[in-house]
Amino acid sequence: MLYQGTFDVPASRESVYAFLTDAKSLTSIFPEVQDLRISDENNFSAKVKVGMSFMRGTLDVKMSLADKRPGSFAKLKARGTGLNSSVDLESTFTLTDGKTGGTEVAWAAEAKMGGMLASVGSRLIESAAQKYVSQIIDSLKQKLA
Repeated sequence: MLYQGTFDVPASRESVYAFLTDAKSLTSIFPEVQDLRISDENNFSAKVKVGMSFMRGTLDVKMSLADKRPGSFAKLKARGTGLNSSVDLESTFTLTDGKTGGTEVAWAAEAKMGGMLASVGSRLIESAAQKYVSQIIDSLKQKLA
């Protein structure tokens, strides 16, 4: 599943980049993150509560910032396991100067699911994914306003 979009925030590219490449800041915009553990500046893990329909529980998620280009680009790779499932996620953020000041964030995320989560209907997964994406973007906009 591939998701992508753009949005603007009223902060400098440097501020947005610093936020998106800092484990504590980045995970603060994800819903239901618990127990963040930082290994080093590029690797961290957390427990994340997830739920859709009848499936609710916790995923253990290992994340790494795989490609960083200060002020302009970052790639996050994540692997979550739990609920008899696995989720592999690769997301990118490309930062450019906004048309009216601030920063335009172009993002893309590709998710691959296995196990019980993959057996849930695509409409249900699509709905839950859209909800999570909206929450993350809204939270990022609020924190960088």
